Amino acid sequence: MKIGVGLSIEQDPALAAKEACRMATSNLYNSKISLAIIFNTPSLTSSYFLKTISVALADASVIGCSAAAIISNKGIFKHGLAIIAFSFPENIYFNIASMQNIRSTEAINAGEELGEKLLYGFKGLHRDLGMIFSDSLNEAGSKFIYGLQARLGKSFPLVGASPSPDMRFGRTHLYLNQDILHDSVLGILWGGKIRFGLGIKHGWRPLGRPRVVTKIEDNIIYEIDGDPAVRIYEDYLAKDITELQKEIKRISILYPLGVYLPGEKEYLLRNITAIENDGSLRLQSNISPESSVRLMIGTKESCLEATEEAVYEAKKNFNSSLPESEEKDKKNFVLVFDSLSRYMLLRRDAKRELDIIKNSFGEDTPIIGIYTTAEQAPLKAITYQGQSYMHNQSIAVLTISG
Repeated sequence: MKIGVGLSIEQDPALAAKEACRMATSNLYNSKISLAIIFNTPSLTSSYFLKTISVALADASVIGCSAAAIISNKGIFKHGLAIIAFSFPENIYFNIASMQNIRSTEAINAGEELGEKLLYGFKGLHRDLGMIFSDSLNEAGSKFIYGLQARLGKSFPLVGASPSPDMRFGRTHLYLNQDILHDSVLGILWGGKIRFGLGIKHGWRPLGRPRVVTKIEDNIIYEIDGDPAVRIYEDYLAKDITELQKEIKRISILYPLGVYLPGEKEYLLRNITAIENDGSLRLQSNISPESSVRLMIGTKESCLEATEEAVYEAKKNFNSSLPESEEKDKKNFVLVFDSLSRYMLLRRDAKRELDIIKNSFGEDTPIIGIYTTAEQAPLKAITYQGQSYMHNQSIAVLTISG
């Protein structure tokens, strides 16, 4: 597998697309480009830039999304366009597909349908990894993933991201070839001779005693231990509901809910998007009834420690996937899905997080990624066995070669 990476911070979308494509293709020496993944900030979204990319890459398949900021070796950019172009050997396969109008479709059914589309053309071929991008998976994301894995396999490795919206533009965009999509999910299915390593961590620690969710509907918790759900925050922070509602943004970042999952070592995090007047808590994604939950707390240092752990886990898993005869650490590129909540917590120290990744993988290893509102991955990245989950406030590091 050959790759080329391009980055542009030009103000004009078409010029940015031309520059990024020129950089990406310059490393491929006239090799046929089969696939390109693109990430950009919303200020550069237009039909012109997709057409420019399509022409420059000779009608290669294109998939990607916008996000509040993009990540690369060269830094973190709130205005920019990044492209990674792939030239595949004959023993690597992929298929891309989309599922549109997600909000009007039962989440499980939508996941199953996307799975069927991704599997089309893979009959008799080995499948290695699934990847999804979504702008509509928040409230029922876990159900969607369950439906998708019902088709791909409940232990099939799946990683993905729900990109973060820019504060100015207030929405995200998904890209499939020359189309700009909304209320959709995009997927890639990789197969053949793909090698990869995944690490996902968050760094938030549990506070107080475990409690049980006693009344919930989808992503809204009404009662915890038989009391109004907001009581868990009132008791710990010594604030009434009015004060908590005013500070919801800070509370959600510093004190998300941690969900205990039997058999897992790490808690699954859930952001609180709203505290309703009746004392219910609206979560960024659904959890199961009767879940065991705890308040969690995060600091800059625990956040950065988690980044180091995710990188270590990704490298370890990557090396263990290689045959004994292959050179260790010989990855083609690193993909990063990093929660925007982490960026808001770290602020100026966000560069330290990127430095941890760069220093671990080496300055010459291409790094590309986005800031997200949610991440999708298994909790047990060591073996990739078991259900993938919708995560909040986590960093997922994926290294791939082929």
